[in-house]
Amino acid sequence: MRSIALIVFALLIAAYAVPQYLDTAIESRSQASADSTPRGNAPSRAPRRGDVEIHAERNGHFYVDLKVDGRTIEAMVDTGASVVALRESDARRAGIRVRRSDFDIPMSTANGTAYGAAVTLRRVAVDRVEIRNVRAIVMRDDQLHITLLGASFLNELKRFEVSDRVLVLEN
Repeated sequence: MRSIALIVFALLIAAYAVPQYLDTAIESRSQASADSTPRGNAPSRAPRRGDVEIHAERNGHFYVDLKVDGRTIEAMVDTGASVVALRESDARRAGIRVRRSDFDIPMSTANGTAYGAAVTLRRVAVDRVEIRNVRAIVMRDDQLHITLLGASFLNELKRFEVSDRVLVLEN
């Protein structure tokens, strides 16, 4: 229980800090890639047929149409989030029902203490890349602006990589 609370605490911190962090991280990764790869050359590893490429939006964030148990949900990729974090309305849309009493995992946020509900998602997919039995947390809508695709999904991939404002997912 304590480890779940710590994971959720880290998730909330990431939810508040990730917009600024991602802008900086993406910019520095793009710059590092530009510095290490001669102009005109392809990236060190070209995308393969099973890979999914996601292009950054103007704000530097990566948004995806996430399939959760067969239902489409808009999400932002958050490499700093420990787990997938679903807005409660998105969880309902995916057929996941949590009771008020399920929101029992305390998390410290900038706005005080919030509570999340731990769930396991049977299938999570971004285009052709699918992972089964993904740990997640459901947050009330007023505590989470957008669903976050975090490390409980990303770390199950063969690789994920950001280069030149393109995120590649390989399963």
